[in-house]
Amino acid sequence: MKKTALALAMMCAAAVVRAADAPERPQDWRSVDPNNLVLIDTRYGQVAVELAPEFAPRHVERVRALIRAHFYDGLSFYRVVDGFVAQGGIGEGTASTKDHPKEAASLSQWPPLKAEFERSTGSDAAFTPLGNADLFAPEVGHVDGFPAGRDAKAGRMWMLHCPGTFAFARDNGADTATTEFYIVIGQAPRRLDRNLTAFGRVIDGMQYLQKLERGDPKVEIGVIQDVKRRDPILRMRLAADLPEKERPKFQVMRTDSASFAKEKETRKNPAPDFYVHTPPPVLDICGLAVPVRRLP
Repeated sequence: MKKTALALAMMCAAAVVRAADAPERPQDWRSVDPNNLVLIDTRYGQVAVELAPEFAPRHVERVRALIRAHFYDGLSFYRVVDGFVAQGGIGEGTASTKDHPKEAASLSQWPPLKAEFERSTGSDAAFTPLGNADLFAPEVGHVDGFPAGRDAKAGRMWMLHCPGTFAFARDNGADTATTEFYIVIGQAPRRLDRNLTAFGRVIDGMQYLQKLERGDPKVEIGVIQDVKRRDPILRMRLAADLPEKERPKFQVMRTDSASFAKEKETRKNPAPDFYVHTPPPVLDICGLAVPVRRLP
């Protein structure tokens, strides 16, 4: 068992080394727009989220406005379900609203948004197919680094619920999202695709979200009942609002690039000498992390 674990660890390390040792192609990387870079400060470290206005412009506009109004500062991750999501904002129930009366009173300033579960494929966004079948969508691939589903016949496209996806929570009605957000911290809950508005993904700091205090999924769907046990959102900012020298700078590998095409081929069979039974040369869209690098 130890040898197997060591071999798997070496496989992962080898994949990283291959990517790092590949010939540099600057044109295969794009810089993250600071106006789309959300920084969430937790007690464990900083989480960086890239927003995708091409998928849900109204939701992106809303979260930018909330951040600039300091709405989330001092609130908490009040619902954290192991293997599922970390949800942040005011919280649910009278205990949460009583603890944050100022934010609760301001909710009238943030009316419910019309759902943006999917969008037309007729825009400028380039869809790069993954290259194999999917269980939940007619076709999956990437749009500018974001995992996406597509129905070419219907002319529709949507962001997928992969690990790290950033989305807005809602009530039962489709058009009821206001301020509460969640981040997928476990396996991909693809049943949520096209049922909630997803409009971003974590590009750095997932390890800090994994440290958040968990709720009991059997009690109020994972809402942490003791407010004092909830991990605080120390503050949320847009990188664009920071002085230039304080902005973290990230680059994402272009998913329409030759480098990413090579990365996909490598991932289909990362360690040919290891396998006794060679797996089929297919990829899981949510198991294929798009490379991200932080610049000094």
